[in-house]
Amino acid sequence: MRIIVLIWFGLLLAACGDTPSRQWETTAQGAYSTALSPNGEYAFVGSVQHGGSLWRLADGERLYNWNHVAGEYSQIVAATFSTDSRYALTAERKRFVLWEVATGKAAGFWPAEGGVLSMALSDNGRYALIGQQDYSALYIDTASGAILNTLTHSGDINTVAISGDGLVGATGAEDGIVKVWDLPAGKVTFAYQLGDDVSTVALSRDASLVFAGLYYGKGKIWETATGRELASIGQRRTTISCARFAGDNRTLLTGFTARRVMLWDTRTGDDLNSWRADAPLFWRPSGLVVTDVAFGPQPGNILSVFSNGLIYQW
Repeated sequence: MRIIVLIWFGLLLAACGDTPSRQWETTAQGAYSTALSPNGEYAFVGSVQHGGSLWRLADGERLYNWNHVAGEYSQIVAATFSTDSRYALTAERKRFVLWEVATGKAAGFWPAEGGVLSMALSDNGRYALIGQQDYSALYIDTASGAILNTLTHSGDINTVAISGDGLVGATGAEDGIVKVWDLPAGKVTFAYQLGDDVSTVALSRDASLVFAGLYYGKGKIWETATGRELASIGQRRTTISCARFAGDNRTLLTGFTARRVMLWDTRTGDDLNSWRADAPLFWRPSGLVVTDVAFGPQPGNILSVFSNGLIYQW
């Protein structure tokens, strides 16, 4: 009996977490994909239950249903907002669709070859960077759907990022290498062998800083112009699942696979703050991988969305 009590007490402790100031439940049956807008005002959820939808976080209202075929729920496997939060890009097995956030209307579409793992979208939705399973990333002109350049690794490209002007990109792959690209030229300007498998990359809006993290390992921040390492963050046996630079480049926000969000000083690598979500009941799958993070529209607000579609404001 004593052993049972101790086990139960340990499970209760493991479930403990920080209390968010607000939270939104966007779907009851999990999500294929999620994304937060850089300005912290919107969320996209590719729900298992009802397909894609855009949410306004100020009042928690579901604004638009974003499915790729009328009358059907699309299985949207990847989604991202543009760096200026004005557009969003969604992908399912057969097509990409570009959406205008203000109106909810489709602004363009083109066929998908399949194997999409990650996406990034520049200001005005002008350029897209698509990471794929075939060891390539596509630099696309969204106005025409034309592929401007193909970027390569020696492994699946798990994660991509793009600058606001769409001229600089970052890719991280299964080969453990992070690369920074001159996208119009299709040339690598910086590369680093981080480890075995890159989990996430982030570029500052002005492309002056790049971050990359590993599956089960630490992440690093570099100056893109010089390749100088600024800071090392994280822990050896944890996975940083997503990251975003603040607008002033002084802090980096990261999400982890273990329902934790952390804020870092980009110059020193110091841990400035952290938040951890409560675990669901231990006999259910947690679903609490942090899939995206953002700085809220109000100073001091931090947003995180989880793989089960739950959104927290800290």
